Amino acid sequence: MSAAFSRAPQRIALAAAAALMPTVAQAQDRLIGTSALGAGITADAIQFGGNGYTQPGGAGRDSIRLRSISQFSVPISLAVPLGSQWTVDLQSVYSTVRLGFDPRTGARQNLTLSGISDVRLRATGRLFNDGLVFTAGVNAPTGQTELSVDNLTVLRASAAPALGLSAPPVGGGPAGTVGLVVARKVGAWAVAVGSSYEMRGTYQPVAALTAGAPSGDYQPGNVIRGSIGLDRLVGKHRLSISSAADLYDTDELRDPSSSSARPLATVRLGPIVTTDIQLQLAAPRVNELVLWAAHRFRSQFERDGIQVNGSSANYVDGGLRTSVPLRRSLDLLVTADGRYHSGLAINQGLATSGVMSGGGTIGLIARTGNLSLQPYVRAQAGSLSVRDSAAPSTSFVGGSVGFLVVTRF
Repeated sequence: MSAAFSRAPQRIALAAAAALMPTVAQAQDRLIGTSALGAGITADAIQFGGNGYTQPGGAGRDSIRLRSISQFSVPISLAVPLGSQWTVDLQSVYSTVRLGFDPRTGARQNLTLSGISDVRLRATGRLFNDGLVFTAGVNAPTGQTELSVDNLTVLRASAAPALGLSAPPVGGGPAGTVGLVVARKVGAWAVAVGSSYEMRGTYQPVAALTAGAPSGDYQPGNVIRGSIGLDRLVGKHRLSISSAADLYDTDELRDPSSSSARPLATVRLGPIVTTDIQLQLAAPRVNELVLWAAHRFRSQFERDGIQVNGSSANYVDGGLRTSVPLRRSLDLLVTADGRYHSGLAINQGLATSGVMSGGGTIGLIARTGNLSLQPYVRAQAGSLSVRDSAAPSTSFVGGSVGFLVVTRF
């Protein structure tokens, strides 16, 4: 048995713990006994083809034609060990988003949304020889929650999952999560089973928009999440499978312009099931070669106790990534990925649109001492469509450049 596989229960338990905490950056690197500080600068740009993407009226504005979206982000994350069994990590991001569009009448316009996101803090404890992992997280409400009509216009476009942009610079209100993961070795498999309870903030505009809600003033109920993770060797390769299900309490949609305590509607989201599969191949002359796929199914939700047709959706992503050593302290990073989202039929806005797209990234990983430098460029292209509509699809192209710095101390 390899040393790597002997640590598989610990690895899969930590992965399952991360799955229970959806607000924590998935790519954050954590090393036991080592503090890590990461920061970066990322610039993204999206250009819509043809006459642009027709965004229906909303948030107090007539319909518009989206022409371009650009985003500049500065993410930061910090992970600090507390003794040998506990780790505390923190993450936040500053970003500014610029939206270019054509109104129904008049010349082209640009709107901007800028600010810092909420600060997310998590503590992870590995107990009983890593057989039990406890997680607790809080969402500090540092992001802005008072959004103007112009702010909401930008948010309705930049929050679209189809584009894969960074998190928009808005807050979600105070929230907290607690969870437990139990890890065991079962035959050839390392198995981790976990559950968590998330108390969500009283303001969730991104959740409202991506669910197709008619109001951005979305006061969500709490969430129960269950997860399972599996990990084993397949010959010289390593297979990891994880799945999580979210069960939602009743949410409320409110009219921000009304003083009435009565909600516009009550909404209960259906269960959301997410499955991730990763196969790490033992290939020669590479540091890493990974094939991965993810599927997310959103079941129909209920509005005032009645199921809403067209509110279910499938989201499928997949690809590969590899790291090729160029020199002892320099690696070439290459990724390729594809995305298919069915979209929601209840809304024709960009936030609920369907997509078929592909992309790729080329970057370098340079290490010197405790410092890692990671410049990269990325390109993507695809087609956006409105589900169950005869409207023509809209093409788009996008590009990104970024520079990440990670130091361990």
